[in-house]
Amino acid sequence: MPRRIHDDRRRFSRRVLPLIFATAPLGAAATVLVVVAYEAVAIGTMVGLVLPGRLVAHSVRGAWADRWGDAIAGGVIAFVGVVVVGFGI
Repeated sequence: MPRRIHDDRRRFSRRVLPLIFATAPLGAAATVLVVVAYEAVAIGTMVGLVLPGRLVAHSVRGAWADRWGDAIAGGVIAFVGVVVVGFGI
């Protein structure tokens, strides 16, 4: 069965809503602080993974990179897609 777009929203709400419910008794400020911290850590993780990869990819030089770079990138994207589907992420 194909995955629907709304599954992403459900997955997001399964992660953040328990945090919101857990901090709700502490007040609005604590709840907002926890959500902001969650988002900051998520963005920081993405930046921490993407920047080193970009630096490595940018440092690769040579004729083979010009010729095969797009094919290698496509292969990596396809591989990641297969892994994501395989694990049901």
